[in-house]
Amino acid sequence: MLRYGYFHDLKSGPKLLIWGGPDDMARLYEALSQVAASEGPQALTDIQGCVAVDDTTVLLETVGEAEGIVRDEVEADVFHWRVDEEDWYAFQELVEPLTHCSSAKPGHQYLESLANGEITVMVSCGEYPDDLKP
Repeated sequence: MLRYGYFHDLKSGPKLLIWGGPDDMARLYEALSQVAASEGPQALTDIQGCVAVDDTTVLLETVGEAEGIVRDEVEADVFHWRVDEEDWYAFQELVEPLTHCSSAKPGHQYLESLANGEITVMVSCGEYPDDLKP
């Protein structure tokens, strides 16, 4: 199962961590392509088998000028991941190697845009337990 959560201080700063196994990474890989083409998903939980481990909602938005991850001004548990089409495809390329990870060869990638905000998205395969909580 693909999981995600917002961690206030993970590896030296705030992170949106998305983790799972190689099959989960393959679903994320496909979803990033769909977001780039503005065909969905519109939220991380729209990806089949993706669940939040906390109360956060992450909305995926293709915009003309990348902003990165920003917290909603009204709802503190809602995050907007706003990047341009090119960044979504670049993120997809970074996730692809994780579709081949194993317990013997775990890995992660940081999905950052040029608009580097204070929150970084980290995608991890085989590095974190299923029951990890923020």
